[in-house]
Amino acid sequence: MSQFELTDKVAIVTGGGGASHGIGSCIAQTLASAGAKVVVVGRNQAPLDQVVSEIKSQGGEAISVIADVTDPTAVDNMVEQVKAAMGRIDILVNSAGGSSFGNPEDITPEDWSACLAFNLNGTFFCSAAVAKEMIAQQSGKIINIGSSSGIKGEEDAVHYSAAKAAIINLTRSLAISWAIHNINVNCVSPGSVEVPDHDVPDMPEDEHAKRQKLQSVQGGNALGLPGKPQDIANSVVFYASAGSDGLTGENLVVRGSEWASAYA
Repeated sequence: MSQFELTDKVAIVTGGGGASHGIGSCIAQTLASAGAKVVVVGRNQAPLDQVVSEIKSQGGEAISVIADVTDPTAVDNMVEQVKAAMGRIDILVNSAGGSSFGNPEDITPEDWSACLAFNLNGTFFCSAAVAKEMIAQQSGKIINIGSSSGIKGEEDAVHYSAAKAAIINLTRSLAISWAIHNINVNCVSPGSVEVPDHDVPDMPEDEHAKRQKLQSVQGGNALGLPGKPQDIANSVVFYASAGSDGLTGENLVVRGSEWASAYA
């Protein structure tokens, strides 16, 4: 068996119905293709059903669980449902996240709190709840989804940038805390990821146009290609596999499409 196979491992993917770029759904499908039994978690049933259907059509095993990751009680209930259905939890991918855009002075307290709750709080609540199960079994892999925005500044998404920066350091702190329990905690931070040509649910048209413009501006980079959800999913599978057993507390920035030509 390849050290990158995940046969019979149980993996939870929050935001598994797909966020604005479809990263969550791509991660779920790629984990399934590596052999994992996948639990896709989100707030809306329809997109979760679609991902589960696609995984099953390829011969994989998947179920869905409705949960709001910003609600600790809902997260605890989600973990109990996964345990009842799958028996154990081997992998957690904290992919739920998102942001609005705007000038810093125009971000309301509600926008700020909501962004941190969805990105940072959700990542912590899910990690803490799942870690209790992983500690009991003395093994586990937790992969957080950060962002290059957590490393560089973002003039029109300072709340998102702050939340992702916190996730990167949360990853390091949890890695130290849980290393004694054989739990690896790592982070994958996407750079700019290609915006689909089709309409993206819940993304305002001005934000969609802004992201498309960003892609065109970044065409002259080292690789000359926009990032794709599959690039992120491949990195997640690596961190979820035995091939990454010697790594914890790391942040892999998948940035070749964004600033590899400008930064070391």
